[in-house]
Amino acid sequence: MNSESTIQDFLEFAQMVRGCRPKTAEAYAIDLKVWKTFCSVHCPQVDNPSKAKVVVDYIRYLRVERKNASAAIGRKLATLSAFVDFLILMELLDSKMDEREKWPKLLDTPERLPVVLDNKEMQSILAMPDTTTILGRRDRTILTLIYSAGLRVSEVCSLKTTDINRKDGRILISGKGGRERYVPLDPTVDEAIQEYLSSRSSSIPELFVSKKGGALTPRAIQFMVKKYAEDAQIDKQVTPHKLRHTCATHLLQEGAHLVSIQKLLGHKSLTTTQIYLHITIADLKELSKHHPMHKMRAQLGLMGNPVQSFQSPYGTKTGT
Repeated sequence: MNSESTIQDFLEFAQMVRGCRPKTAEAYAIDLKVWKTFCSVHCPQVDNPSKAKVVVDYIRYLRVERKNASAAIGRKLATLSAFVDFLILMELLDSKMDEREKWPKLLDTPERLPVVLDNKEMQSILAMPDTTTILGRRDRTILTLIYSAGLRVSEVCSLKTTDINRKDGRILISGKGGRERYVPLDPTVDEAIQEYLSSRSSSIPELFVSKKGGALTPRAIQFMVKKYAEDAQIDKQVTPHKLRHTCATHLLQEGAHLVSIQKLLGHKSLTTTQIYLHITIADLKELSKHHPMHKMRAQLGLMGNPVQSFQSPYGTKTGT
């Protein structure tokens, strides 16, 4: 049931029948490889992938041995569930044996505030590439593009020269799940792109070219961003996705509407954008200055220190 041929049949079914994107099928393949590794060590004779006791052991394996967080475990369980659906559909597993209702529910992991660069840090990174070289001009273009439009690293890699529409001032983006959208072509980005293209000799359709002449990969961009952050002596773990988040957060701080940011980022749901963005403590303190309560201070007799100025009409409090 966990044979290589059965898994391969499932992956083909996911793409050819369900219509999954290649990257989704690739994620399925990775997750099922982890499942096979677990089974080979802990339960080589398993004949029912939905068996609750086996899944409990699988979750323990993912947490303890692979150090996976709840989000990663949830994704792997979703893949396993899709695999179980396939086995039942193909009559390789009796639906009466389906124990997914017994699977334990994962508790939500505490949310951590995402890393965001401030304006000074962002300027430092943008100033790092050596624009006297073709690679430096390429890198500066990528950095300004991610920061101005909040692109995902995969979207940057898939960009083609024909996606840049200077006449209309917009860029066509092939986003997550095959969804397309347009983002504005910022004048600074436009200038950087034209300067880069004027010195680029490759004939491949992709906009960004590697040192060897092929299309640039996500890993290459991740390495490049990390290098420039270290060169700028920024004491944060900086990734392309954090630059995307920095773009969105800075727009929010400047008063951009959340729905507009959702459209820019290519989020299918506004809920995703609300989770993705955050307001810093500094923003909240600044916001509190505009609260109507501040205009009432004179009427309330709170011109100085609120604690010292306020006198209770009931005299001194002696007990509860």
